[in-house]
Amino acid sequence: MNVPALFGNMFSVPGTASALLRSRKTQQLFLRENILPLLQEAEQSNDGTLEASDFKKITGYYGLAIPAIVGDSFATLRGKKLTTKERLALSYLGTITGLFDDFFDKHQLEDEKIRALLEQPDSLTGQNSSEKLFLDCYRKALGQAHDPQLVLHYFRKVYDAQIESKKQAQPGLTEEEILRITLHKGAVSVLFYRAAMEHPFLPGEEDAIYKMGGLMQFGNDIFDIYKDRNGGIHTLLTTTKKIDRVRSLFREVMEESFTSISGLGYSSGNIKEYLRIFSLALCSRCFVCLDQLESKEQLTGNLFSPGEYSRQDLICDMEKTGNRWKSLVYHLNERIRIPETQKIS
Repeated sequence: MNVPALFGNMFSVPGTASALLRSRKTQQLFLRENILPLLQEAEQSNDGTLEASDFKKITGYYGLAIPAIVGDSFATLRGKKLTTKERLALSYLGTITGLFDDFFDKHQLEDEKIRALLEQPDSLTGQNSSEKLFLDCYRKALGQAHDPQLVLHYFRKVYDAQIESKKQAQPGLTEEEILRITLHKGAVSVLFYRAAMEHPFLPGEEDAIYKMGGLMQFGNDIFDIYKDRNGGIHTLLTTTKKIDRVRSLFREVMEESFTSISGLGYSSGNIKEYLRIFSLALCSRCFVCLDQLESKEQLTGNLFSPGEYSRQDLICDMEKTGNRWKSLVYHLNERIRIPETQKIS
């Protein structure tokens, strides 16, 4: 047992957990007041291209998590709460995230059509309800963003990463190629959200956030293994034969990401709290899920074979009390890697 990390993290857990809960509640209220009326209007005029799951992703996932976790964590890092304009921008960007993904996956629009929606939001009206909602929220996001051109700069990178990720629908990629595509996709997405905020990037911050974004996408793939298996998507999880290998890669990415953040010129206390947020909200949960997946290897000759497992085997329910407890224990025992040159108060 890592005793120093155990006691250090134990005292911080109530504060970090409370901050996460406050962020969630604040954003839920904000969505209700600012985004829900727009969604209700879109639902009334819906031509069928928007499904119930699309609205659920906005109010229960992207529109909630992007401002409440990604945005508020950046606010913690800089030591200043989100402004109303920043929260609006991030909420609108959260609203379009799932819609943008669906242009590639569900609606299978031509690449150039998607590029036009990205580049020309003011001159296009949208051919259906999904496109109209995307364009409306995208325009509103740019109107609230501190630097709309910087947002567009990273949105182009998100588009390019989506194009490249299509390779994951075909077999034959090496582990190295899958890891690179995975990390890059998450990296540019988080930079896209960071670009909407008003404070400038510090030296080294773009690279550090790039690494953290990759870590987030890696974590997302851990929990999405059931969906990706059924969709024929080749991720590190769906292609591995040993979950321990994935765990080792995840830990390497985590430690590199945390080290990069710790070297930034923000307050050492703010850095520590930022890393605690991701240790508790992301990393500890991923280790619990990996443990569950690894336990299934005994069912298939001690090799991981996702095609042979049930939905219950592959989906890690973090609402279960037992899994929540395991996640907390992981957080308490995990050492948040800080270079010796960075003294944490």
